[in-house]
Amino acid sequence: MKYICRTAVRLLGTGMTAAAVILVMCLDNVMAQEPAVQVKARDKFWIFGVRAGQDDTLIGQSTKYHPRFGSKVTPAEAALYLNVPNMIMVICDGVPAPFSRQAEDYAFTFTPMKKVLWSSTGSGGYRAGNEEEFIVKLAEKYPNICGAFMDDFFGKFHKLKEPERTEKTRDLLKTIRAGLDKASRPMELYVVWYTHETGAVDPSLFQYIDGITLWTWDSKELPQLEERFTKIEKNFPGKKKLLGIYLYDFKNHYPVPKDMMELQCELGLRLMKEGRLDGLIFEANSVMGVGFPNDEWARQWIKRVGDTTVP
Repeated sequence: MKYICRTAVRLLGTGMTAAAVILVMCLDNVMAQEPAVQVKARDKFWIFGVRAGQDDTLIGQSTKYHPRFGSKVTPAEAALYLNVPNMIMVICDGVPAPFSRQAEDYAFTFTPMKKVLWSSTGSGGYRAGNEEEFIVKLAEKYPNICGAFMDDFFGKFHKLKEPERTEKTRDLLKTIRAGLDKASRPMELYVVWYTHETGAVDPSLFQYIDGITLWTWDSKELPQLEERFTKIEKNFPGKKKLLGIYLYDFKNHYPVPKDMMELQCELGLRLMKEGRLDGLIFEANSVMGVGFPNDEWARQWIKRVGDTTVP
């Protein structure tokens, strides 16, 4: 306060009007404030988390690499290994069930993380029916719970014909949205969308969804990723967008080739730097720690680019 008073007296003594003095002091105060915190690329990286060992059977089919044992890496351990601050916890085969001790234990291990999304639909579109109630409860206990994640959602009613399929999907979206809206703070809703089937969903369904996560199931199609992303970007300009980064190609039964890892990661980083993409999701802890090469490749890449400033 003494400094402010002395400054005012000094400026008035120069002949400046009171209004001009106030303006100068306001500008001086603004300039004296600490600069805005810079956002780094790493701040927008996520782990696609599932129970440890979830994909042992699938990765055991690898035709080129043979895992030395089943993966024991948990979601939190994967985040620690890759130095990634955000988590998406996905239910697989109903595990971990909402309100179970196992689910509570997983949530506890995510306490140090910046943001956590929890499964509202699990792999294969599985739902127990009380997911939103559980997410709301978690959000009361853990401030980093920021919303829900719908895995394999658009394929949940694939056996139905139109228009029944779209109406069933819309009804479920309304139910999920209504459940999340019971939280004491806003909960975001993200959905998985495979790049090869982006034309098969009614665009009106996205009014209930905050963010789209794009996934390329077949790594051989990754050269088409930028073109496919641009199409989504054009059709859904108001939605947040995250890019899914597979470490393992489940369709072709081998780790994603190094050149394709580099292609998808570098494209994602460029789109983030251009302000067109909101983050990357690394999938998954269940394919790590078994001798595949992409664990270390991803760790070194994140170490190299993680401090890159992004919008």
